[in-house]
Amino acid sequence: MPKITEKQRDTRREQILTAAWKCFHSRGIHATSMEQIIREAGLSAGAVYLYFKSKEELILSAIAAQMTAVRDEVLPLLEPLLGKAQPETPAEFIHEVTESIARFTSRMGFDLNAVILMCWSEAQTNPKVNVIVRSYQKGYRKSLSKLVERWQKKGHVEAKADPDDIAKALLSFLLGFIAQSALIGDIKPRSLTRGINALIAPHSK
Repeated sequence: MPKITEKQRDTRREQILTAAWKCFHSRGIHATSMEQIIREAGLSAGAVYLYFKSKEELILSAIAAQMTAVRDEVLPLLEPLLGKAQPETPAEFIHEVTESIARFTSRMGFDLNAVILMCWSEAQTNPKVNVIVRSYQKGYRKSLSKLVERWQKKGHVEAKADPDDIAKALLSFLLGFIAQSALIGDIKPRSLTRGINALIAPHSK
C-alpha cells in the first residue's frame, strides 16, 4: 500500500474534523456518535480511528482546531487595525472585529457561532476543554489590553483607567456578539456599532 504524504494526512484529518463539526452542529456534541461522524466523513471506521482513537480525543482535537482557526484566521485580519499609526476608536474597532467574526463564522456552510457556544458549554464540565478555551480567551484579552494602551495615548479612552478592565469589557462585547448571533440571529456588526456609539455618546438635552 503506497504511503500517503503529510499533506494528504493533514487533508484527511481536516476532513474528519469538518465532518465532526457538521454532526455536532446538527445533533450536539454528546448526542453525536462516532458512527455518525464516520458516515459524514465518507471514510472507513479504520481510517477515522487511525487519526482519533476515541470520541473524547476527537472532541478535544475539534475544539482545539476551532480555537486555533479563530486565532490564525480572524486575528490576522485585525493586525492592520492593531498596527495602525492612528488606531481605530473603540466603536470602530468593535465594528471591524465583528465584521471579521461574521465572515469567519459563515465560511463552512453552517453556523460556527453555534459551534463556538458548544465549545464554551463543553468547557464548563470538561477540564481539558476548559484549559483550551481559557488559554485562547486569555490570549485574546491580552492583545486587547495592549490595544487599549494605544487608545489611552491617543485620548480615545480615560488615561487613568486600567487597560485590563477595558479589555475585559471589550471581550465581553465580542463574546456577546457571538452568543447573540447563535441564539437570536438578528444582530449585525453595524447595528452593534450604532448601539455602542449611542451608549457612550454624551447625553444632550
